[in-house]
Amino acid sequence: MKREQQAILLRTGLVLAILLSGVALIPFIDMPVAAINWERLAGIYNPVLTVNATSGAPGSIFAFTGSGYPPNSQATIFVNGDPRGHVSTDNAGGASFLLNTTGAAPGHYNVALEVDINASAAVGIDLVPTDPVVFPPSGSGGPTVFVNPTIFLPLIGK
Repeated sequence: MKREQQAILLRTGLVLAILLSGVALIPFIDMPVAAINWERLAGIYNPVLTVNATSGAPGSIFAFTGSGYPPNSQATIFVNGDPRGHVSTDNAGGASFLLNTTGAAPGHYNVALEVDINASAAVGIDLVPTDPVVFPPSGSGGPTVFVNPTIFLPLIGK
């Protein structure tokens, strides 16, 4: 008889816990679904990376714009798989940066912007010597990264 009473008490306690956990969610009934940000919890994003021109002469500066990334995160910029810099995404998951091709050899370059393995997008550009030099549109912003690793040395003069 004692075992039966313990089992009944255990089941009653379990039912009460389930009911009370549902009651605890009542204040969130009128909350919009977007405020929960389920994408961030699930790690599901569909980022898009665009560029102002897909080809230009070496020495061009391309403007890239990303959207659909995790908001307020640090993203890494890759050129042909090599990291070239970082940019922060805004509250809406957008980011912008410029790619300077000064000193780069003609050819195809894959440019990717990645926050983590679940939020990555890439686009390709071609450097063709006979194409015109491309400049970013006015109002383009963000950090500038280079195709080739660049070291800036101080100017020394007499």
